[in-house]
Parts: sequence; structure tokens; C-alpha cells
Amino acid sequence: MSSSLEADSTQPSKQHKKYKPTSQNFPPRYTGPQLHEMTPEQLELQQSILKSRPNTGLNGPFGPWLAIPSICNPSQELGRVVRYETTLSKRESELVILLVGAKFKSESEFDIHVTEAIRAGISMDVIESIPRGRLLSEDTSSSVFVSEEKEDFNLENVENHFIPMLIKEYDNQKLQLQNSKDKIELDRAKEREVAIITFAAELLHTNTVSDETYTSTKQALDGKDSTLVEITSIIGYYAYVAYTLNVFKIPTSR
Repeated sequence: MSSSLEADSTQPSKQHKKYKPTSQNFPPRYTGPQLHEMTPEQLELQQSILKSRPNTGLNGPFGPWLAIPSICNPSQELGRVVRYETTLSKRESELVILLVGAKFKSESEFDIHVTEAIRAGISMDVIESIPRGRLLSEDTSSSVFVSEEKEDFNLENVENHFIPMLIKEYDNQKLQLQNSKDKIELDRAKEREVAIITFAAELLHTNTVSDETYTSTKQALDGKDSTLVEITSIIGYYAYVAYTLNVFKIPTSR
């Protein structure tokens, strides 16, 4: 499922305003085995990862995972499936992943996926509306002098800040359309994304979802429980990624 918002060419120029990554503000603890230390199994696995991820390569958790091939191999296989082989559009997947990065304060995960989200047609206004709270890399020694108030990640703040900005973007796009069929398709895409975001944010905030949220999200996704399995799997996998990035302090570039 895609929408006219998904292509970069349809986005206003403000989408490309500069994003300042924050995950380069700390030194890494462990980036995985060095090339000269790798076993043949590790080298083979490294090449497999690079081949399957032409955009991001070993960026992210794969360095530490390579230390244990029996962990790395199934992990990268699961990552490939939830990233590239679900029924969600790239835009929908990236919205979910950004929420996970925000929830777990995984600055590397968030930074990496800002780039991917922009490629999927998500504007910087929408990205910047995601509540992240005070980031771990920020100086906490002068907490009294915070230059700007930052909303913490929780379901309420997602509903009050992130979702309205997303809806606004869709509604602005709809005003530019003449064809009623295109307007219906855009409304459908908006309904799907709002449902997916609500489901993801509630799961991340409460560790489960209510019967009401489960039912309404399923209805918005053509009545398919399997799509809810996909969303839950994306969240679970990227939570695992977030923990890895946070523990080993992996920056966005090595």
C-alpha cells in the first residue's frame, strides 16, 4: 500500500531541511571484531550482510552481532524479512521504526532511519514531531538550563503531536488533488498510517494493546491479523536493535 506522499518528488522542499544527527556525540564501546580477527564464518557472514543491505551496510548492530555468528545470522535474516518483505509500505515501516528509536532513546537507530524515512517520502516536519524527550547524549550536568522543552515519548504525546502533524500533511496534500479517486486513495493511506502509528505507540508505551486498538487497527488494515503480526515483529526486532546500539554505543558511521 502506497500513497502519493511516498515518493520524494512529491514532497515540498522543506522535507530536505538539514537534520542534525546526535549519535555521533559519543565514542563507541565496541563495534565488533576487526577484519583481521574474523574467522572465515564471520567474513562470509559479513559479506552476506553487505550484499543484502546496499544502503546501510554494516551500519547499526551488525558489528557487535558478528562477534557471535550463531546470533548474527538469524538476527540479520529476521531483520531482512521485517525490513523488506512485509506487506507494509516502506513509508509505513519507517514510521514504526522511528517510533521504536524514539521510545528506546536509540539515537543511532533514529538517525539512521531519518535518512530512510526521507527516502520513503516522510517530511522533516513529521519526523521532528515525534516525541523523544531529552536525549541520552545531551549534557545532563546543567539540566536547569534546558533551551527547549522536549516532550517525552508516550502514547498521549504521540497522539497530541505526531499524529496531528501527519494528518495535516495528508490534508494539505489532498487540497492539491482534483481527482476524487486520488483523494479517496490518500484518505485510505492516512487511515492506515494513523492506525499503524496508534497501534505501535500503544504497544511501545504499555507493552500491549487494548482490545479496542487491536480491533480498530485490524479493521483499518483490511481485517488481516497477519499485518498486525508484521507490525509487532518490526517493533520487536528494532527494540532488539535499539538495545544493541545503546549498550555498545554504536554511532551512525564507523
